Amino acid sequence: MNRAEVTDVFVFGKGDSAVYIDPIEGDFRAGDRVKILREGAEVAEVVIFPRDGSVVGAVRAGRRAHALVKGFVCVAGDMIEAE
Repeated sequence: MNRAEVTDVFVFGKGDSAVYIDPIEGDFRAGDRVKILREGAEVAEVVIFPRDGSVVGAVRAGRRAHALVKGFVCVAGDMIEAE
């Protein structure tokens, strides 16, 4: 299971959001389908596009992990999960 917590959110006009995330376990890659959980309940299934092609890639490069979430506006505290 791949999991990360959303820490900061930047909202785009078309209903997308850029999120900073704290990885908990696993990795996300560009184009992965993920579930967004809010307060333990699934609120969306979307596609994620991490900077550097993956969350681990950003961390290895010394950058704070962040990604584009297509078609959904996240809020701080949301969990991102994928199998």
